[in-house]
Amino acid sequence: MPAFVFLKDAKEVEDFMWIAVDVDNTIANTNIALMRRFNIPLREYPATGIPPDFFRTKEGMKLLVNVEPMPRAADALLMLSSLGFNIAYISSRPDTMLFATVRWLQKHDFPIDWVVCDLDTAAKIRLVTEKLKVVAVFEDDPLVATALISHVPAVWLKDWPYNRKLYINEGASWSAKRVIRFKTWYEVERAIVTINPDFAELYAQCNNNK
Repeated sequence: MPAFVFLKDAKEVEDFMWIAVDVDNTIANTNIALMRRFNIPLREYPATGIPPDFFRTKEGMKLLVNVEPMPRAADALLMLSSLGFNIAYISSRPDTMLFATVRWLQKHDFPIDWVVCDLDTAAKIRLVTEKLKVVAVFEDDPLVATALISHVPAVWLKDWPYNRKLYINEGASWSAKRVIRFKTWYEVERAIVTINPDFAELYAQCNNNK
């Protein structure tokens, strides 16, 4: 059963406007750590060579705790949070990693409204399509992206070699336009600024101060 931490109060989950964000290899650079440990191939999904239940072991949990965030990911999500969107982190990490994941997000200054762990592909899709009013999803998983492509307004796909081909059902090619592929979170920031001109001056000031 999925484990979750809900950091909003006063209203039900369904009352919010949500952006759903995957954790590993979307905002956390887990692939790099796994390549160093297991030399995983980045063109295969799911990756081979990782022992079963590795992320439930002490070594696996330590790897996830110490993984580096994607540059600018927190900044982009803070922008979206300031626009009134609520951020739900939807992850396949085991339930034993729930509170460690919350601490990781807090450590790296990510906005947090809800964190859900221990989601398999089917559970993640149900959560996004049935429970939350999702306006956008940030993912790296090609299976999840393909399943959601006709159900949410926009799927932002963090580019990796293993997700460069999405197998969309015949007759649903129009939905492919809902997939926005990005290599870096800087591209997401720029898109937010372009759509919201009020951010342009603040964004320029923040970058000049760094």
